[in-house]
Amino acid sequence: MFTNIKVLIWDFDGTLFKPNEGFFSAVREAEFQVLMKHRSWTRTKAEEEFQKMYKVVYPSATQTIGVLADITTAQAAQEMENLFDRRNFVSRDDKLIALFAKLINYRHIMFGNGIMAKHKETLPVLGISPDTFELYVTSEVVGKTKPSPDGFQYILDYTKLPADEHLMIGDRDLVDLAPAQALGMHTCLVWSNTPGIHADITIPTIYDIESLLSSRA
Repeated sequence: MFTNIKVLIWDFDGTLFKPNEGFFSAVREAEFQVLMKHRSWTRTKAEEEFQKMYKVVYPSATQTIGVLADITTAQAAQEMENLFDRRNFVSRDDKLIALFAKLINYRHIMFGNGIMAKHKETLPVLGISPDTFELYVTSEVVGKTKPSPDGFQYILDYTKLPADEHLMIGDRDLVDLAPAQALGMHTCLVWSNTPGIHADITIPTIYDIESLLSSRA
């Protein structure tokens, strides 16, 4: 299935590092703070309104915040990014470093929702050089966040390669993988033991990517 893959597209949060409760709590608090700022809601009201819509109406938390705050999803993503520092929740990952060393013959693209500079400053903490990725696609670049197809199409326009030569790697089936699959990209759900609906394959850790690709070479 993956014998023709040339480009690996990586989601950032929850993909390059295993989902961390402390991190996601910080992200959620930042989301509520954005709502409180734009709507003058109490913390309790912000959480209540968020819970009514997140995963009920919209699969993306950032998209939910944008709608509730009446701002673009790109603005929501950028405002939230400035309210927490993901470097406080990650550390050097020797297994991740080894993984990228083995994947040196692939082209790598980073596709996140937030601020490009924030991603680039976090990668060295993990032990990964920002130069590993030839392209960074964020809400700053395309003006929208996943699950909008715009960022995925932007990548295809950039590489000028067939969609099936790309593998989208993410931890959220509806947000990271569904739009990629719709455009013809291959998809891989990570950090899960439950097969993703929109995943060509599901693997329990990010480190299994190398064996996944080599077994299909």
